Parts: sequence; C-alpha cells; structure tokens
Amino acid sequence: MPAWVPTFLVVIACAVLMWAGLEKIRSPSSLAASIQALGGPPRFATIAAVIVPVAELATVIFVVAGVSPYLPAALFAVLGVAFATAGARAMQSRAEVACACFGTSERRLGWPQLAGLPLWLLAAWSVIHMPAFGLRERLGCAAAAIVLLTAGRAFSAVRLGAAARSDRRAFAGD
Repeated sequence: MPAWVPTFLVVIACAVLMWAGLEKIRSPSSLAASIQALGGPPRFATIAAVIVPVAELATVIFVVAGVSPYLPAALFAVLGVAFATAGARAMQSRAEVACACFGTSERRLGWPQLAGLPLWLLAAWSVIHMPAFGLRERLGCAAAAIVLLTAGRAFSAVRLGAAARSDRRAFAGD
C-alpha cells in the first residue's frame, strides 16, 4: 500500500473529529440531551458532554504533535466504539434520539454510527501505519484537515444561503 493512503485517511478522520469536537463545544447541551435520551443519568451526560469533544480534539492534537501513534489510535478506536454503542443503544431502545455528532441536528442515532465503526477502526490502524513525519509535514496535514473542514462548512453555508434566498424570494414575491 502506498504510504500516502494511511496519511490521507488520518487527515480525513482528523478533519471529522475537529468539526465534531468544535460543534460539540459550541453546543454541549445537544450531546448531553442525547446521552440522557439514551438512558444516561443527567450528571453523567453533563460530564460526557465535556469529555467527548475534548477527546475528539485531543486525538487531533496528538496526531499533529507527533506523540506515539498508539495514543491517537486508541482514541480513534474508543471514540468509534462509543459512537457505535450510542447508535446501537438508540436502535435497541427504538427511541428517536437526536444525533449530536456535529452539534445540534435533526438526524437520528442508529445505523450511521454502527456503519462508522469500521471507519474509526481503519483510522486507528492508519495512524499506526502512517509514515513518521517531521513537525512541518504534520502541520501540513493539519492544514489539509482544516481546509477539508472549511470546505465542508462552506458547502453547508452556501446550501443554507441558497435556501434562505429562495425563502426570501417566495415571501417577497421576487
């Protein structure tokens, strides 16, 4: 396998974790409410709503800082198992639990979180098999993750802007 493949997978996984972690920090009540809807006690939900985004962002920081790859690999795996467990719990309880993966959302927990587990485990494997990079290359990978994150957010903003413009035109009669 070419050396760039694990690096590419880690960059994508880090971009996803950056986005998810920042959105959860922006709206911790969404995650706490989802955890409570899954049956978690309020105190646990409040604590987990802090720990999960910190773990997501710490994973990215550890990759960029160049710590032993086993630490971010373990975090990728633990987060993936936690996400899949939440999806399985929501499906098992047949509850309509809001997905707080990226902050407040209309999506529901379930199959997407279960299907994501192999991808998180692949990210864990990839970070271990990623070539050893110097700080300059790791910062370049972080910049690439930020560009991916920004592109994803820009796409959402353009889509929402187009919908808002259509609504304004329909309301104003343009």
